[in-house]
Amino acid sequence: MILHFILLMTPECRSAVLMGLALSIIPFLLGWLAAYIFYKVPALREKNTVLDADVKRLNTSVDKLGAEGTDLRVQLTQADAQLEDRKATISKLRSDLIIVESERNLLRGAPKEEGKEGKEGSKGGKAAAKAHVEKILFLGVNYLWDDLKIVEGIGPKIEGLLKDAGINTWKALAETSETLLTQMLDDAGPRFQMHNPASWPEQARLADASDWEALKKYQEDLTAGKA
Repeated sequence: MILHFILLMTPECRSAVLMGLALSIIPFLLGWLAAYIFYKVPALREKNTVLDADVKRLNTSVDKLGAEGTDLRVQLTQADAQLEDRKATISKLRSDLIIVESERNLLRGAPKEEGKEGKEGSKGGKAAAKAHVEKILFLGVNYLWDDLKIVEGIGPKIEGLLKDAGINTWKALAETSETLLTQMLDDAGPRFQMHNPASWPEQARLADASDWEALKKYQEDLTAGKA
């Protein structure tokens, strides 16, 4: 109805009325906006204070986590160093064990060597005569006495490894434990770790006893060096 009334007015009156309405609405809108801002600003300030406190707590947590991360990295470095030291110690102990066992084998053989002197025809003389055999024909191959390669699974490189450890004879190999042989292969590197020395002492014992038939049968039962 108001709009209809305005339309019925003359152009001059209509303009004046519209101008008056505009001048009254604009102050109302500005007043309403000012009141809204007046009441809204404190809430925004309070929220901003809360957010600032949260940011400070998060920064404190980040700093704490960073310090803990640094401590953990230091501890990890120390643990790695200790692990390397222990590996070196284990390796040295294994080497010492090999040397001790080799010396034990030599000491075991010493009395028997002394017993050979002046005992022709005795057991000691028989062992001495056997020790002087230069070559043994075994499975179509000529081997020198105490040639470790007669053992299935031992080649030139492993023979060199055993001799470096003081294991130079069949008897010494027969008296060496499987555990020690495995440790020796492990210490020598990955290409030696694939070998299984479980049967080597028994093969060496049979060879040292000149029991060639038994050694032949034993090797026939082996598969890739495993009994």
